[in-house]
Amino acid sequence: MITREIKVIDHCQAEIIRFLKGITVDQLFDPRTWRKLRAFVKIVPNGDILPVRGSFNSASNDWQVSINHVYAGTDEDRLWYSLPDVVVSVLLTGRIPDIVDAFRIEPSKQVLPNLRPTKFRGEIRIDPRRQDFFTLVIEERKRLRFRKDLTKDGREWLDKGLKVLANSTSYGIYGQMDRKESNERKTVKCHGLDPNPYECRVQNPDVPGEFCCPLLASLTTGAARLMLGLLEKCVTDMGGTYAMEDTDSMAIVATQKGGLVPCESGPFKLRDSTSAIKALSWARVRQIVDRFEKLNPYDRAAVPGSILKVESCNFDRKTKRQREIWCFAISAKRYALFVKARSGRPALLCEDVNCEEDHWSEHGLGHLLNPSDIDKDDRDWIAHVWQWIIEGCSANRRPVPFAKLPAIGRLTVSSPSLSNPLASLNVAKAYAQWIKPFNFLVTCHVNPFGHPKDCDPKRFHLIAQYQTDSKMWVRSQWIEQYSGKSYKVTTDLEGRDRRTAWVKTYADVIEEYAHHPEAKCADKDGNPSGQPTIGLLFRRHVRIGEIVAIGKESNSLEEVDAGLLHSADQVYTVYPDRTRDFWAREIASKLKKIPLSVLIRETGLSRRMLVNVRGGQVRPHRRNQTILIELLHRLAAQQC
Repeated sequence: MITREIKVIDHCQAEIIRFLKGITVDQLFDPRTWRKLRAFVKIVPNGDILPVRGSFNSASNDWQVSINHVYAGTDEDRLWYSLPDVVVSVLLTGRIPDIVDAFRIEPSKQVLPNLRPTKFRGEIRIDPRRQDFFTLVIEERKRLRFRKDLTKDGREWLDKGLKVLANSTSYGIYGQMDRKESNERKTVKCHGLDPNPYECRVQNPDVPGEFCCPLLASLTTGAARLMLGLLEKCVTDMGGTYAMEDTDSMAIVATQKGGLVPCESGPFKLRDSTSAIKALSWARVRQIVDRFEKLNPYDRAAVPGSILKVESCNFDRKTKRQREIWCFAISAKRYALFVKARSGRPALLCEDVNCEEDHWSEHGLGHLLNPSDIDKDDRDWIAHVWQWIIEGCSANRRPVPFAKLPAIGRLTVSSPSLSNPLASLNVAKAYAQWIKPFNFLVTCHVNPFGHPKDCDPKRFHLIAQYQTDSKMWVRSQWIEQYSGKSYKVTTDLEGRDRRTAWVKTYADVIEEYAHHPEAKCADKDGNPSGQPTIGLLFRRHVRIGEIVAIGKESNSLEEVDAGLLHSADQVYTVYPDRTRDFWAREIASKLKKIPLSVLIRETGLSRRMLVNVRGGQVRPHRRNQTILIELLHRLAAQQC
């Protein structure tokens, strides 16, 4: 980080292959090994376990990152990966990928000029020439629990501030790409997989931040995945598995003494032939945790022991003894932890009740208002949702009291696109009653096929004046954001008409949430995980269909959650590379050979659109591309 120059050593694949042939788990617990991982490898994937970004679910039509078995579609599908990511594949598959090129980076011995010591928060002296800034920030964060001069709120605020500082300066600024909204297309130069850059025209280009350095950003995320991959290897070597994992944590299946526990699709069998998985003992988990102490880079006075820790939620607040906790996982970001009461009823791990903090996910629900009390920002209502989900079909399941209310979110008037359509609501009102910039609005979510007739679902979004009385939500005048037209809403399908939209209730949202498919994973037969899939999931085997360059994905997250944006094109900027145009090269020519009547019958797509696609006048939306590609695969399979 302080070097004056980063040197690149090209075409060192022979060196990298020798390194990978000798890599072992024990070596990865030696911090000196990690200094040898500053390299990038170009491979032709053939079942290697690698991170890949793709559209795994045609229904949601968004890009997601998974770590799956990846296969090249053609010999030209050669991908660059950070060396830490390739090490994970070697650990988990036991074989070295087909490496066709590699380069490594190393710092020069000269450091940046004008580096000088400073004081962090006016208290801690930091000399960047001799000390690691990021390490010191983490150590200071861990020392907060010993600070007697701060209130509880003060410690919490400072803890969050230090966490953001560490994340942004160790990774965020190196991966910073700012999307510049524009109404005009601009020519940009793109640096991608090939040695030479290419040019294309896009509407909303991404501009690198001041400190953007993709090499450092990629190594940081690759190293984080290697840490989790190393943990997975330790768990699976003991015959264990995990319930879920996040970017920096894993819920290892374990009981006090270990043994088999029932789980659909598990590799083991109980005496009654029920499928099962192996739970590690708490002692074996502790052995794994202790092993990671060798990788602790911090001052032991501030961060003692292992960089992995057994979370405090595993221990009873009163007795301090370790207890058995349960996990209900829907997908990677949707899970809840709970204990079982003496009655057998699940009790969520909730702050100040049976745990130091809440351990249930808000992901996928956090954009909605508190239906119990719209003026409250607390998320306790989501705990009720999780309780309802976990109790399942139990006869004692308590109904969710707000189930029939429209599912309402809150927006801030942050742009003219939100304020302009509401101008009619300000007519004949005093200025104090106007809807002004940074006021709140409410928004609702329209059901599939719930839009009024002659409306484009991709450009139909209802907003209304902020209203705290939930009874008024179905009586209010709602404004369609794009057209400025007014509509009514109903939660009854039969109440829909040309001026009324059928909107989702909290019950609808909760039902969808509970059955959200984890499309990035596979079931026991290797098929993509769907809504009915339960039990142990597996890695998918995915083949590269097309390599598409996209920009920053974290654009407009609040607007996406709120339903303001319905099309991926409004969120992602795609940078087309004509030399890698898979659609024109492989798909369009094959569609011309299929009778038009067959295409219409098998896909349900319009005749006009299919005629234009076959003639090369238009390229279908990505979701329709998926439909057509799947049809080609089906027809090819029938011929075999």
